[in-house]
Amino acid sequence: MTKYCYLNGKIIPLNKAGISLNDLGILRGYGVFDFLRTYNGRPFFLKEHLRRLKSSAKILNLKLPGAFKELAALVNELLLKNKFKESTVRIVLTGGRTNDGITYRKPTLFILVEKLRKLPPSVYQKGVKLITYEYQREIPKAKMLNYITAASLQNLRRRKKAFEILYTSKGQILEATTSNFFIFKNNTLITPKDKILLGITRDVVIKLAQSKFKVEERDIPLRELSRAAEAFITATSKEIVPVVKIDSKLIGNGKVGQNTKYLMNLFQDYTKKYLT
Repeated sequence: MTKYCYLNGKIIPLNKAGISLNDLGILRGYGVFDFLRTYNGRPFFLKEHLRRLKSSAKILNLKLPGAFKELAALVNELLLKNKFKESTVRIVLTGGRTNDGITYRKPTLFILVEKLRKLPPSVYQKGVKLITYEYQREIPKAKMLNYITAASLQNLRRRKKAFEILYTSKGQILEATTSNFFIFKNNTLITPKDKILLGITRDVVIKLAQSKFKVEERDIPLRELSRAAEAFITATSKEIVPVVKIDSKLIGNGKVGQNTKYLMNLFQDYTKKYLT
């Protein structure tokens, strides 16, 4: 089956696409992106993802071509042409071609659509392990192309049999490589809000949780993990994934907690209602 993408004004077969080797996204890693998924074939919170993409671009002094309405239409057209039951969408904006290796005039914009790859049910039923690593994103408010640290740590993650890596900085928990982080203390849900990339799924979970739990957006010291009853991570393609172990320490009793299960079910119900 032919797969299609969007590149600089045209929808074309993916195997016909290519960008210049002088693109600043390649030479300098200069660019931003956003990533979303579909439910029932429809993009989830597309406007919010586009707003975040525009905000990321502004931080890097990049201009996002086209209005939101035009970009949304392109995403929907690509979803129809690629014909996956459920999809992920990656929108990438780079500095574009450069003549001197550092300056640019016209950004490169491309959109990739892939078949959604779901996590195995055991991840949600049994929970996962995280390992900690001292690191803070250079510009956490911008979803930049620079995932050098995350990519370079994947061998370590596999050796430690961990699902994700949890970034910490100066004794504070920040976020995972591609996820936001939450803990429960009793019936209070707590999540970091500073020096992290604020996820769209994170925001949805916070709003859903407020109907039943007290929610605190604040710093989480590493030492507080020992008093956490439950933990989980959130991300576009992961939804809510329970965390039962961090490094060598069990979270709570080492099993998926009842509050986390409640939010997982609530999120599933919400995605069904959101798209019907």
